[in-house]
Amino acid sequence: MNELFRRLRYLLHRRRFDREMAADMEVHREMAALEGRNNFGNALRLREEVRDAWGWTWIDRLGQDLHYGMRMMAQSPGFTLVAVMVLAIGIGVNVAAFSLFDMVALRPLPVRDANRLVRMERRSANEYTSEASYPSFLFYREHAKSLAAGIAVLGAPPMQIGDDIEAASISFVTPNYFTELGVRAAYGRMLDPTLDGSYGAAPVLLISYGLWQRRFAGDPGVVGRTVWLNKKPVTIVGVTPSALATLGGQHPDIWLPIGQQPYLIDGSQVLLDFDKSIVRMWGKLATGVTAHAAEQELRSLTNELRREHPGAVWEQEFIQLSPGGHLQVMNPEMYQVAAMIGMLTLLILAVACSNLGALLLARAVEREREIGIRLAIGASRARVFRQLCTESLLLAGLGAGAGLALGCLVIRVALTKLDAPGWLSAVPDARILLFTIAMSVVSAVFFGLAPAFQVARRGKKKTTARQILVTVQLAGSCLLLIVAGLLVRAAQHALYTDPGFGYERLITIDAQLGQHGYDAARARTYLYQMQARLSAIRGVRAVSLVSLPPLGHIVSYGSTQVDGHEVRVYPNWVAPGFFSTMQIPMLLGRSFDPNEKGVVIVSKSFARSQWPGQNPLGKLVGDGKVKDLVVGVAGDAHMNALNDGDALEEYWPAGEEQIPGMVVIVRCAGAAEHLPIAAKAISESMDPKLFPEIRLVKALYNDNVLQIERVTGVVTLIGLVAVVLAGVGVIGLVSFTVRQRTKEI
Repeated sequence: MNELFRRLRYLLHRRRFDREMAADMEVHREMAALEGRNNFGNALRLREEVRDAWGWTWIDRLGQDLHYGMRMMAQSPGFTLVAVMVLAIGIGVNVAAFSLFDMVALRPLPVRDANRLVRMERRSANEYTSEASYPSFLFYREHAKSLAAGIAVLGAPPMQIGDDIEAASISFVTPNYFTELGVRAAYGRMLDPTLDGSYGAAPVLLISYGLWQRRFAGDPGVVGRTVWLNKKPVTIVGVTPSALATLGGQHPDIWLPIGQQPYLIDGSQVLLDFDKSIVRMWGKLATGVTAHAAEQELRSLTNELRREHPGAVWEQEFIQLSPGGHLQVMNPEMYQVAAMIGMLTLLILAVACSNLGALLLARAVEREREIGIRLAIGASRARVFRQLCTESLLLAGLGAGAGLALGCLVIRVALTKLDAPGWLSAVPDARILLFTIAMSVVSAVFFGLAPAFQVARRGKKKTTARQILVTVQLAGSCLLLIVAGLLVRAAQHALYTDPGFGYERLITIDAQLGQHGYDAARARTYLYQMQARLSAIRGVRAVSLVSLPPLGHIVSYGSTQVDGHEVRVYPNWVAPGFFSTMQIPMLLGRSFDPNEKGVVIVSKSFARSQWPGQNPLGKLVGDGKVKDLVVGVAGDAHMNALNDGDALEEYWPAGEEQIPGMVVIVRCAGAAEHLPIAAKAISESMDPKLFPEIRLVKALYNDNVLQIERVTGVVTLIGLVAVVLAGVGVIGLVSFTVRQRTKEI
């Protein structure tokens, strides 16, 4: 303890101790001279030995190394600027990628008890969905003791406010949605479970901050005003805050209590139907309860629900919980994408470090005389090695600072371009700062260790370190260029490939008949009348029906059996005339006949992958004893998304079960922009309670193209980074080679 106290005293008063020691030695030297002794010794060396005995000398030496390293960087500003630039690019790309991952998966939402929020999803051995029936949600909420609260969200088609031409996006939520998240209104109040929770409660709504600014010019007096939504009076009770964090990243224009869904959508019975999976579920874990314990309780509740309502629960179904207090729930596919991006950005950093290592080796040629003098006057190789490592750490620190600033700038620009939620910020948190520090240390070791060894071993002609750096540099740069080129090519292929159907003069009309309580018979009558009246409009070329409309942002996967093995497909149910309306070519066989059953049409990719070199007509596909006969092969149509590469599609004739959910598709001879007004008028004349969602497929196509263009832009930027780093690396290599042969030449 006394020894530690003595060392701490010296650390805190080093300068005073040094002055006293110098004065004492001067006194002793003078006394020795008076006594006629001139062999007092080297006072400087004696002072160093005394400092070693006192301890903490490494602090002084580190300060000397840092001071000397800064002087060397100041003497070579060009080299320092290039080195910091290379490191800033390599570290900045990694910081930007990690910041994005941090925002999406690691950073909790700015809501109350975010760590206790969980997302509830239905799973079984062969099936998965993120939605459940509303009665099933109520069953779990009432009986699950491990959940302190249950939250449900129900999407709805856009609704018209008053006489507005543009419809507003809608979201129905349980009234406890905002209270559980701890969100306060910008004006007025939020939804209240005690006031808005019953089915007979007065109809109210919340408007988003954006809609408040656009439609109501930011008037605080909007609270308490009655507006007409779907021709029904509803009172505005509040305005949501501008920086609103929501579950699932949804940002509709209007929020409504879920109990008002039947009021606004006449005839709807979906809130009472166990067979309709319509709501997304979240829960809040009770205090002290783990997600695993909650899953076990929910599993037993699912078994109980199966006994009471067999048709509402799959075989071996269970509820899986995942963290819900984040911007995005990460699934295995998203983790694979994140891992790929991480590997690519780490490869960029590796190339940057190898290029910088080559530059340091080239610079070492200029410092041969300096290093030789230091070794000649007594400096050890370890001391020289430590000095060079300190210089590398200084470069890494500067590069990390510049990289952090560059990464944050990239994220800020991305958030602005993508119109991200207001609560998302590019300001780095503790995780990002620690990540940046870790990247700087790893970079310093990677680019500084080999050159330091090579320089410290002056006089030895081994060039292993140089050969390794050059190999890594060239291989990494080439690999980076190849990967970036392939990704750009793939994105361009998805961007410019024919989608397989004519999209430019096509519209879709979704009347949401199922949500309005239409059964199959009423829905069939409505749809057939709609088809007949649309076909009579001048300029309409063809009309048909489809279950999943093109580019409707609803990706539906399924599986079927072919010759005893499972095949993942994109299923769809269509009416006669669908393929001619969509302009999807029929390559083999025929289309469907009216009221036909037990047949299927497959895509070209499906037929080629399952029966290569064979005639697919007459083949049987399907599960169990009932199989469908292949009667036709259609061209590949990217109905789900433009980047859907495999296009393994199956089409079945629409049956009674699908009719209430069918969507009308219309092809025009000319421009389709005028048709939505006519379609809306026809719908209102047939049933004024319906407000169909009408979309131009061309606009949906352009949205998909915009997303792919953004991806292409990011990948192209990575390719440009690869080119820059490869160029810097080649410059360093040529510079090193030229300096090595200067004397010879």
